[in-house]
Amino acid sequence: MAVDSSNTPKSSTTQHTELQVELVASDGSGSGSSDSVKRMGGSGAVVSHSSPSTPLSSVLPKWWRLAKIWFTGEERWAARGYAAAVISLALVTTLFSVHISYAQRDFSTALSEKDVGGFYAAVRKFVVIIVIAAPLFSFNAWVEERLVLAWRAYLTRRLTRAYFANRAFYHIQQRGDSMAAGAISHPTPTTALSEASAAVTMAATSASGSVGGGGIDNPDQRLCDDVGSFVRSSVSLSLTVCRKIFSCVAFAGVLWGVSGSLVLFMFIYAAVGTFVTTAMFGRVLTSLFYRQLAREADLRFSLVRVRENAESIAFYGGEGGERVRVLSRLDAVLAVAADRIRWSALYDLWTSVYSYATILVPSLLTAPRYFAGEIEFGVISQASFAFSRIDAALSIIINNLAQISGLAAETERLDTLIAAMKASVAAPEGDAGGKDSRGSAAAAASLLLSSAGGSDVIRRRTDPDLRGLELQHLSVITPSGSGRGFAGAAAKLLATDLSLVLEPGQSLLVVGPSGCGKSSLLRAIAGLWTAGSGTVVLPGSAPPASRGSVPVFFLPQKPFMPLGDLRTQLTFPGAVPAGASGAQGDRDPAVSTAIASARGGQRLLTELLERTPLLAEGRAHSAQGVAGSGGNGSSGGVAPTLASATGDGCTTGSAGRLPLSDEELLALLDDVSLPDLVQRVGGMDVELDWSSVLSVGEQQRVAVLRLLAAGPTLAFLDEATSALDGPTEGRLYGLIRKRIGCYVSVGHRMQLLQHHTHVLECLGGGVWRLDSSAQYQHRMAVATGLHP
Repeated sequence: MAVDSSNTPKSSTTQHTELQVELVASDGSGSGSSDSVKRMGGSGAVVSHSSPSTPLSSVLPKWWRLAKIWFTGEERWAARGYAAAVISLALVTTLFSVHISYAQRDFSTALSEKDVGGFYAAVRKFVVIIVIAAPLFSFNAWVEERLVLAWRAYLTRRLTRAYFANRAFYHIQQRGDSMAAGAISHPTPTTALSEASAAVTMAATSASGSVGGGGIDNPDQRLCDDVGSFVRSSVSLSLTVCRKIFSCVAFAGVLWGVSGSLVLFMFIYAAVGTFVTTAMFGRVLTSLFYRQLAREADLRFSLVRVRENAESIAFYGGEGGERVRVLSRLDAVLAVAADRIRWSALYDLWTSVYSYATILVPSLLTAPRYFAGEIEFGVISQASFAFSRIDAALSIIINNLAQISGLAAETERLDTLIAAMKASVAAPEGDAGGKDSRGSAAAAASLLLSSAGGSDVIRRRTDPDLRGLELQHLSVITPSGSGRGFAGAAAKLLATDLSLVLEPGQSLLVVGPSGCGKSSLLRAIAGLWTAGSGTVVLPGSAPPASRGSVPVFFLPQKPFMPLGDLRTQLTFPGAVPAGASGAQGDRDPAVSTAIASARGGQRLLTELLERTPLLAEGRAHSAQGVAGSGGNGSSGGVAPTLASATGDGCTTGSAGRLPLSDEELLALLDDVSLPDLVQRVGGMDVELDWSSVLSVGEQQRVAVLRLLAAGPTLAFLDEATSALDGPTEGRLYGLIRKRIGCYVSVGHRMQLLQHHTHVLECLGGGVWRLDSSAQYQHRMAVATGLHP
């Protein structure tokens, strides 16, 4: 029967939600300029890539937002202790440098006056200073490296948790893919000048609830390489500034005692040099650093894709095209490198002239006083030493512009990544009395980011008493890279005002032409897509007879095979082993302590942190009945409507279940027609590249095994058996029908009808029709002339 639908999505009333941001207190802004066609979020899509063209001074607030993640976080006392130590050591080493200048003056004067005793006394003094200073300098370097290591570890863990919380990694890629589609559909001409100067802003959550989003290229590189470079450059430049300040204070008095005019000249000289350097080279070098980082990541990504898809490329005979694409990205890297070499050469020429002039100036200004007998010869040497130290302090931008430009580029890239992660998890609360779809994983990681509500998103809640599925006035729009649900000008309406109730024991087969939106409907139900309106109500607890606590389980068409042994493949997405790297070290200590105390042990803590947002949290509410609206009615107790889910929770696997024994896993392998898999690969503990070892059909059978092991209340299968032969598919669906109380499938094969009680057909234009399986089969027979 046809589902009642309208031409426009029905808006749902949402509340403005303000969530505590602990990752970073940031307005989420970032800027950049358009550069070239760029892949997004590891997806391989192309969008306009950004490079910063803003003044270096505008990067400072962004740098501080990143820096204070560590200095104000739970490791703040360790961070501040490290900072105090290196600053104190910088002060002490500066004082030793002052003493060295006086020792140098003494033996230079002794040499000029041929004072043998004075010369050796000065040398002994110099040696004593060096003996004390050398270990101190070495200890200073050790503390610096420890500071870099601790800061990088903390920042990488925090950003990585934020990247995986609430599926930000998925939404970042989704936004990038949508922007790429928009860029391809609506290209805009650019010139070389506009490419060098245009700016792209990553907006934060606004008061109206909208989140602007720009494309984020290569988040993997940002988390791995850029964090390390950011931390190292930040420590190096911060300590350089401290040392230069100490040098100015320490040597200004020394130099003033020699010549006041020399001090005045030095300040004017440094100011002019700094202005010329920043005006001529600052923005250009920053932009080039940014572009080089991104294009080198592109090259690496293209080679990784060849490695991951080697067999498919070989079957297609596509190595020629891939070679051209890889070499074209290499050409892009080389082009940016050539630009950097050219500008770096000009910069080096300028700094060389500037630096060599400082060697001559002190002697020119102090020589007349020496010739007049007013000062000793050693004073000239001391003045030159002091002048060079103070000039180096005042010329910090001139002498460190390359490193400052690199830090500015890294800061921009990390700031925009955080802004994108912040935008990706913005979502309104669940209905009053219901459960917010944000799960315990995000709460435990303390990575809830600020958001504002709106009517352009699908709402989602769970009901612990529900054993099926409810869609309430659900309208779904394809995401297109802007807005809270990413719905924009290129958005496509996939469903309009759809409502239905799926009771326990019932199953639903979603059918329709390829590309009509069948899988997209599942994405909306899962919370992966939020553009649209309406409400999705899902089970909030596992079946009473289940050994675990998995209310909902999603099976994608392409199974994911994680790194690990065979046991890991069969129990995914289960708890991370306690000894795994990062399983314990990346959590907030306060959260870990509280959860461990409440749950009584590290094993349950690990499982809890791995749960996804659909797990029940015990917040009960009354299930609301859904009356069918419009249409011709339906059979079997299923009433058609359309809902909206905001929340990012989707798949919940075996997390929270008691671990399966090897005997139970072997029995499940036999159930899914893989009885000899363990023997074939060499045991449960063997680690292989499972995506290559197992065929697609075998991977899909492993995925069904995960579903059967989880035993959820409600399951969703997105063409999860498309690579299987008919008999095997029928046997697996027989197991699913027997062991899973309620499930929804997307498929094309007519034989799937016998395994489902109802059929939801996409008619196009956002209109859906709901029938019982018998009604649908009869209608198809009449339509094809096979029924009288």
